[in-house]
Amino acid sequence: MDITRAVSICTYNRNGRIGEVVEGVLSTVPNGTDVFVCDDGSTDATHDMVLPVYPSVHYYRGPNLGVGANKNRALWMMQNHHFSCILEDDLVPTEKGWWETYEAVSVLTDIHHFCRVQNKTVPESNPGFTAYLKAALNVTPIYASSPRGDLTFLTRKVVTTIGGFNPAFKGVGYAHGEWSGRAIKAGLVSHPNGWVDIVEARDKFKQLGDREGGRWDDDKKEIQAQLKRNKQVAKQLKKKGELYVPLRSA
Repeated sequence: MDITRAVSICTYNRNGRIGEVVEGVLSTVPNGTDVFVCDDGSTDATHDMVLPVYPSVHYYRGPNLGVGANKNRALWMMQNHHFSCILEDDLVPTEKGWWETYEAVSVLTDIHHFCRVQNKTVPESNPGFTAYLKAALNVTPIYASSPRGDLTFLTRKVVTTIGGFNPAFKGVGYAHGEWSGRAIKAGLVSHPNGWVDIVEARDKFKQLGDREGGRWDDDKKEIQAQLKRNKQVAKQLKKKGELYVPLRSA
C-alpha cells in the first residue's frame, strides 16, 4: 500500500514529555498523515500516556535495543510512505508549515534527505542553488558539517537505496550520522555541502532538552561510555565503506 505521509516519534522513558511531542505533531502535520510512536522498551508510563490518550496514533513498543534499532522500527513503519519524518522525543513542532516546506523543497530539488543542523554551518559552495530556492519557494537552505539528528525528513528512495540504521550503535549520537553519511554517499542529497536544512522549517520547533552525546537527564559516565564505543564502531564501519544496511525491525 502506497501512502503519502508519515511521522514516527522515537522515544524512551519520556512519559512526562511524550504527550507534548505527540500533540505538537498532530497539530502541525498535514491532514491524513500517519503518526507512529516507536518506544524502545520504556520502563515508565509512556504506554499509558500515548495509547489511551491519542487513539489515532499507532503505538509500537519493542525490546530495549538502542537508538539505531529503534530508528529502524520507525523506518519499518514508514517504508511504504512516500514522504516521512523521524522525530526525536525532545523536539516539539510548534507551528504549521514545517512539513510542507521540506516536502516542497524535496520535490523541487530532488533532495531526498534533510536534517536539523547542529550550529555548524559551512560556506555555501553553490550560491546559484540558494538563489534558485529563494526565487522558487522563498526558502533559505542551511548547510552544515554535521547533523543534529533530532529531525530527519526523507523520501522512500532513501530507505530503498541505503536501508536502515546500523544497530551496532547502541547509544545516542552516531547512528544517525553514519546513516545520513550513507545517504549523502548515495547521491540522495544533491548538493556538495552534504547536510541540508531549511531556515523556514527549522525555526518551527521547540527543544525540550538534550545535550550532545546523550539525553539531558542521563548519567554522564554512561554517556561517555556510549560515545567511546560508538566512535570505535564508526571507525570500523568507515573501513568497510558499506552503503546498504538491510532494514530490520525488532
